[in-house]
Amino acid sequence: MKLDNYDRSYLTLTLEIDKHIDGYVDAYYGPEEIKTAVSATPKRAPAKLLDDVTALQANIPAADPARQAYLTAALRAIECTVRMLSGETFDYLDEVNRFYDISPQKVDEAEFTAAHNELDTLLPGSGPIADRLTARRKSYELDKAQILPLLELARAEAQKRTAALFDLTGDNGFEIKLVNNQPWGAYNWYLGDGRSLIEFNTDIPVSALGLISTFAHEGYPGHHTEHILKERLLYRQKGYAEQAAMLLNSPSAVIAEGIATTAVEIIFPNGSQHDWNVEVLLPKAGINTGETADQFRRIAKAAQTLRYVTGNAAILHHSGQLNREQTIEYIQTYALATPERAAKSYSFLTHPLFRSYLFTYTQGYDLIAQATENGDKLPLFRRLLTEQILPSHLDYETTGLQD
Repeated sequence: MKLDNYDRSYLTLTLEIDKHIDGYVDAYYGPEEIKTAVSATPKRAPAKLLDDVTALQANIPAADPARQAYLTAALRAIECTVRMLSGETFDYLDEVNRFYDISPQKVDEAEFTAAHNELDTLLPGSGPIADRLTARRKSYELDKAQILPLLELARAEAQKRTAALFDLTGDNGFEIKLVNNQPWGAYNWYLGDGRSLIEFNTDIPVSALGLISTFAHEGYPGHHTEHILKERLLYRQKGYAEQAAMLLNSPSAVIAEGIATTAVEIIFPNGSQHDWNVEVLLPKAGINTGETADQFRRIAKAAQTLRYVTGNAAILHHSGQLNREQTIEYIQTYALATPERAAKSYSFLTHPLFRSYLFTYTQGYDLIAQATENGDKLPLFRRLLTEQILPSHLDYETTGLQD
């Protein structure tokens, strides 16, 4: 594929930043000679990189308005990163907005308390809610030897359902690995040419109940599916080189995580993944607690609000209101987490690459839900998989997109 000077300059800049911030470029499948040339030279000073950003901002291609808006937002995020490399600091939520084109706010803890009260009526047994939730989780924990075979079962089901909805031409599959000592629970490393490496972290026990949702998130129709479709349609066919360098700290991450957190609902409508768990996965895992799919659905719905706890903790910690110990205690209290899980969450919200990234999950999911007409997420989901759409373009009313 022949790239013009603008495209080559954009890819070069992202790879230069990656030399300063290892992992900044989450996936690269552009021309190898650009990557080789960047690797062969010393790091460029942030001031020089800022000059490159300014030049790119002044010459954004305007033939496709959607691409023009996408590049404008991406370069705003890149500019913020380079200014931070130069020693400049931003208010935490301003940093989040510059990177991701979103404006999250702290959630009232009363909402978490309401969720606790609902869970109190749904969880079996008596005693503290956190203890009962921990005991319930433990009953669904998998032995390490079970994880890969059950992931293969989830792969087959998710791929079959995804292929019935989307054109997976160019899908060359992926390798699954179990890893440890990572700040995240699972990760898709996209390798280009329709291939991924998906790693599952075993630092925290893996639950049978979350297996299909996690797999849908990382694979079909989540990250892997988005990558193969955008590589084929936007990079290979349209020549939009920016798609070949996926950046962690960029508005595209909100769309990517919105897709991934919505993915299981697309292939298992109306919470039917819980039926599949009861009928297929749990028997294969040799687990039978007597809980029904309806019980799973009610508990999952009640616990949904608790996904905002880590975002609150991040705001409080990065604004100086909570120290490390207080932040972990906050997560334990409101997320009903074990000390180990709370500490793992803390490591994520303080990781240099992920400290503000954590909002992409909740905000991405909420934006898709709010922009969906009549509860049918599939039409918008199709567009998000194949088009350059920004978080700020999602209309909170009914149309799905702003003009």
